[in-house]
Amino acid sequence: MGRAYQLELSDPTVTYFLDHFTHDRVVRAMDRLGMIQDLHYDLPFLTAALYDLERELMGADPQETVTAKKNAVSAASAPNPTGIPRYKVETGENWLITPAEITAALAARQRAPHGERAAVSALIDEWDPWIDFLHMAGDHAGLRSN
Repeated sequence: MGRAYQLELSDPTVTYFLDHFTHDRVVRAMDRLGMIQDLHYDLPFLTAALYDLERELMGADPQETVTAKKNAVSAASAPNPTGIPRYKVETGENWLITPAEITAALAARQRAPHGERAAVSALIDEWDPWIDFLHMAGDHAGLRSN
């Protein structure tokens, strides 16, 4: 088992797959380089976003309301991200990893010492292609973790 990441809104669908062991190593390396941001699941802005969405959907079909709420939760993001939220890369719940989160993560990688970046690249075969994929996703509408 592994993790698939799909470019958001790409046609045809572009998917990047990491096997379980490589995914674990990539996430640990991202954390080491400061590319991961720890957030809490009960984010105040998520609560506010759901409240606003609920007001917008008053009188809407119940199934549409449920779908809209699920989409709002999966797209939730910190207003000024410093990286990719940990839960979005550690769980495959169809989270939307936004371009802002990706850009912040790539900027954190650039700020990391050159020696650490080189060590990660040398230790993980999929590291450089993964970083290329993040650049592509950051230039588009982000990516989904599945």
